[in-house]
Amino acid sequence: MRIEPEIAGVSVVMIGNFNPSIFTPAWFGWHGLISEKMVDTADTKIVHPQISEFNVDWLQMQVVPERFLINTTQAPYVRVQDLAVRIFREHLPHTPLDTMGINREVHFLVESFDERDQLGRLLAPTDPWGEWGKKLEPDGSHGGVTSITMTQVSPEGRPPGGQINVTVEPSNRIGQGRLGVYVRVNDHYAIENVESEMGTSKIVELLEENFDESLRCADQIIDHIMSLTRR
Repeated sequence: MRIEPEIAGVSVVMIGNFNPSIFTPAWFGWHGLISEKMVDTADTKIVHPQISEFNVDWLQMQVVPERFLINTTQAPYVRVQDLAVRIFREHLPHTPLDTMGINREVHFLVESFDERDQLGRLLAPTDPWGEWGKKLEPDGSHGGVTSITMTQVSPEGRPPGGQINVTVEPSNRIGQGRLGVYVRVNDHYAIENVESEMGTSKIVELLEENFDESLRCADQIIDHIMSLTRR
């Protein structure tokens, strides 16, 4: 990337119907999805019928009845794809899935507040806001863009219902509120009008077939956003 992120990660999100209480480090170890050492060192936050959450080594996991999420901030990112495919192809193929997202997130620093303000004004100009927009002075104390999301609907060659959503915001994790930029690319896939088992199989196929290309496209978008801070 043009600017090395301070924080970067990839997550896979599945939307469907889940039993959170089964998703424990012990369950993952029993099925050979993680090592015994990882099971022993897992930081289990909660295991409950309504939510299961744990962190271990490179993996962060959270499951609620309608959503399954795995996240990593450590390369190689393909491990989240491999794990999700194994779970829902080999061990839980009957779990109903109808939606899947591949998410790329970065927090990066710019060299000055002026650079970050320039980025905000390129993405969300103040002129169209008239007299009120003139009050958003570029000094960091009078406001400006706090979040902007652009959405591509029904990307070509994808099942109906898919989207690519790109969000740019000031980072709340780095840069002391002035020098950090957060970019999130959500690559969203949906399956319509199929039986649950067929939908699960198709979602798994879509993840397997599109993961690498999704990250490549996301990194292109992020690189372009980074380039706007160097004009």
